[in-house]
Amino acid sequence: MIRYKRARYLIVGDRGISIEFGNCLDEEVNRLVHKMNFALEKANIFGIIECNPTIRSLFVYYDPLKIEIKKLIKELKKIEEKMTDIPLPEPRVFEIPIVYGGEYGPDLNLVAELLNLTPEEVIKIHSGQEYFIYDTGFIGGSAHFKVPPPLNKLPRKKTPNLGVPMGAVLIAGGLGSVFKPLPGPTGWYWIGMSPLRQWFPEKNPPLLILPGDKIIYRPINEDEYKKIKKLVEQGNYQPKILKKEKGD
Repeated sequence: MIRYKRARYLIVGDRGISIEFGNCLDEEVNRLVHKMNFALEKANIFGIIECNPTIRSLFVYYDPLKIEIKKLIKELKKIEEKMTDIPLPEPRVFEIPIVYGGEYGPDLNLVAELLNLTPEEVIKIHSGQEYFIYDTGFIGGSAHFKVPPPLNKLPRKKTPNLGVPMGAVLIAGGLGSVFKPLPGPTGWYWIGMSPLRQWFPEKNPPLLILPGDKIIYRPINEDEYKKIKKLVEQGNYQPKILKKEKGD
């Protein structure tokens, strides 16, 4: 599990390059991915069609009829040399309301049992710190972060849950999902629910929480959950941002 001194440029088929900055879950590696992505948006290199950032790499999709692979890699390496000069926007810090356990988090007691903790200890660990968002992916743009010990010891579930609702807060395999953007199956443990919404297909960008943002959970009770959820459904709730981007 290392951070590379220089990026690795891996050719993927005849139209793609994967730029890898490390093989670990690391904030600095992730920032390099987004610095490169941000720089390529500004550079407007002829022949690049699209860039897709991941936790540790950036996939560059290009047109080989417009730019030759060796020339493209040369241009990408020039940008890499100037990475320290590339600024990123200040992260937004979202407060995420969450109700834990019971029908809102049916796996909470199981998680506590597997980790030899009480449900209250799991809640305290999960909600007691700020999390850096590494990526947004899967159905509806799930936002992912690294969970702390001992929550990071949880493997994926052997039997997936086929009916997890939108808003479910999930953890497994060392990662957490802020809350589920859309209903569907999952092999992660469901420990709580947030009334907030992540996926807005009518907007640009279509996601509330983006890579590079940060989040912190605020435990709430069932009554507050229902109140916030109703406001969200009416379009009358503004998620609380503890630290706004510069210029906002």
